[in-house]
Amino acid sequence: MRNTILLFLFFIIITQIISQDIRSLLLTKWNNIQYQCTNYGCSSSTTVLALNLRACVIACLVNTNCRTLTFDQSNNQCELFVDIPSQYGNLITQANIITMTAIDDRQLSAPMTTSTTTSTYSPTTTTLLSTTSSSSSTTTTTTTTMFTCISSLTGATMLLNLTNSPSQSGYIQYSYNYIAVTTSTRLTLSFRMDLDNWSLDTLSVKRIGTSTELLTNGDFDSGTMSGWLSCNPNNATNFGFVQYNLIYSQSGYYFWKDASTGAVDYLYQYFSSVVGVNYTISFYLRGDGGLPNSANVYIGF
Repeated sequence: MRNTILLFLFFIIITQIISQDIRSLLLTKWNNIQYQCTNYGCSSSTTVLALNLRACVIACLVNTNCRTLTFDQSNNQCELFVDIPSQYGNLITQANIITMTAIDDRQLSAPMTTSTTTSTYSPTTTTLLSTTSSSSSTTTTTTTTMFTCISSLTGATMLLNLTNSPSQSGYIQYSYNYIAVTTSTRLTLSFRMDLDNWSLDTLSVKRIGTSTELLTNGDFDSGTMSGWLSCNPNNATNFGFVQYNLIYSQSGYYFWKDASTGAVDYLYQYFSSVVGVNYTISFYLRGDGGLPNSANVYIGF
């Protein structure tokens, strides 16, 4: 079904009496349709994680160059495009994907006479995006909110992206090098498997050339989630937990078992890092092959 909706984002702080520009987008929505832009003339896209479609739309609204977005309901990935289907790219049928594209994109002049703070989207969560622009007479702050567990993924690097992975007879080790860009780095993993489960074990982060382990409880052998945080922003069932099972663990007695059903859940941990220094990130992962499934690993701040 095709719907047309007009969306506004207002979160304005005015320091004196002025006229302020506010962006608006008139968007057309397609369900189970994905926009792809692989032509020579296509601009690059930006991918972020969004709590829901509304958050994805707001991310597009905040990005002044965005004219088309796709939202993957299975893993909360929101992709923002400069181009629109009538210029470049094409639309294809794809389950669980929502595509919205601009019909009209303009700046509205809104006279302001007093200091105002107004928002049409303000759930009780934490900040995901914050952009500030200043001039001699005005200061404008635009804020989008989202769950803490995925807010820090803005600008993160995706290390692993598995979708509908087949069954594995044993654990597979994954290893990556990463150059830190901040003094506190976050390792985030997200999982979904509607039938069967993922098994995760023996996670490690070490500065190259050293033997010091920077993760706490990377093998889960405390039998608890000590050192780790998790969240389930879309209320998936069968979300992950620490499991005791000597047969299915990669080492020790415990591992992370995740059969998140209906949507992804998240597991993450922060570790101390030095800007510009190279780190090795490794972990063991095993999937039972139930469909649909996904496993994603991100590193960022």
